[in-house]
Amino acid sequence: MSLKLDNTKKYLAEYSKNLLELAKIEIEKADRTRSYKSGNITGPINASGSLKDSLKLRGAKTTDVVYSYNIIGNEYGEAVDEGTKRSTPPVQKLINWLILKNKTLVDSKKKIVNLNDLKKVKRIAFAIQKSLSIKGIQRTGFITDLVNNQFKQLNDVYKPVVKDIEVDIDNILLKAGYKKKGKDTYTIETKIIG
Repeated sequence: MSLKLDNTKKYLAEYSKNLLELAKIEIEKADRTRSYKSGNITGPINASGSLKDSLKLRGAKTTDVVYSYNIIGNEYGEAVDEGTKRSTPPVQKLINWLILKNKTLVDSKKKIVNLNDLKKVKRIAFAIQKSLSIKGIQRTGFITDLVNNQFKQLNDVYKPVVKDIEVDIDNILLKAGYKKKGKDTYTIETKIIG
């Protein structure tokens, strides 16, 4: 049996679009705190902007009645969300990140590093890579926490489903084997065997 689920599809599409926008906001949230042994860092997780810019919504009809909506983005977004025990990002990406994220860069000796001095920036990138390979990435929970907070909105998904059923009730009953008798009357014939 095939149902017309226009209202349900619209509800889920809007829910998914809202979730996408909220995920982008979470990435830029200024008061996000991550705790490390060396201290806390409070600030957005939007270093270069590529994670936020990579987030897209994909929707597809997977069967006659099922629609699938997925938020996709750069692969490392999951590692930033869940954290990792170890991580070894390419040094060049770390160099790009250091240059894009920082207006000033301070080395371990508390000296300001000229971002045009690629030799020094590269050494710092290697040190970060080594640290990440030992300590991993701190969990941010930006996706997991958002989904958990927004999940309660799916409790209202029955409303568009009911609306779709009301709109398509004639088709539903006819496909279920009922015969229409008059304007609002349906009957089904049963055979008694035995």
